[in-house]
Amino acid sequence: AALGARTDRLAVMGDSAGGNLAAVVCLLAREAGPVIDAQVLLYPALDLTFTRPSVERFAEGPVLTREDMEVFRIHYLGPEGDPTDPLCSPLLAPDLADLPPALLVTAALDPLHDDGVDYARRLGEAGVPVRHTDHARAVHGFLSFPGVCRASAAALDDVCAELTARLA
Repeated sequence: AALGARTDRLAVMGDSAGGNLAAVVCLLAREAGPVIDAQVLLYPALDLTFTRPSVERFAEGPVLTREDMEVFRIHYLGPEGDPTDPLCSPLLAPDLADLPPALLVTAALDPLHDDGVDYARRLGEAGVPVRHTDHARAVHGFLSFPGVCRASAAALDDVCAELTARLA
C-alpha cells in the first residue's frame, strides 16, 4: 500500500526452478487459498522425471544440461524424493482446472522447452486462460541476458503487459 500498489491482487512468477515453485504454489492455493490472480512461468521446470523429448534434444545445452538438471533435482528432492509427485512435477498433476490465468514463456533451445509447451496446452485444455510465447532462438535463462539475447526485451514486455492486465 505504501508503494501505491493494490493489496487485493496477487501474482506468482518464477523462472526455471522458480517456475516450478510458482506452479506448485498455484496448485496448493487452489485447494487452500489465497486466491492468486496470475501466474507467470518463465522456462519452467515442470516435469522432474526429465522424460520430455527436449531434455534429450538439448542434453548438452546450451546453458542448461541434463547433467545440471540431475544435480538440481537431487538437491531439490533429496535422495528419496519422488519426481512423479505432482507437487514436485506440476505437469503430472491429474487436474489443472481452476488455476490462475497464466503466461508461459519458453525458449526453443532449452531442455525444459517441452515442459512449458505441454503445460500451456494442458492449462488451455482445462479451461485456464493461458498465453504462451515461444522464443525461437532463445536459450534457457535468456531473460538474464538482455544485452545478448534480443528476445529478452520482447519477453520482458510480455511479462509486464500480462501482469499489468491481470493486476490492474
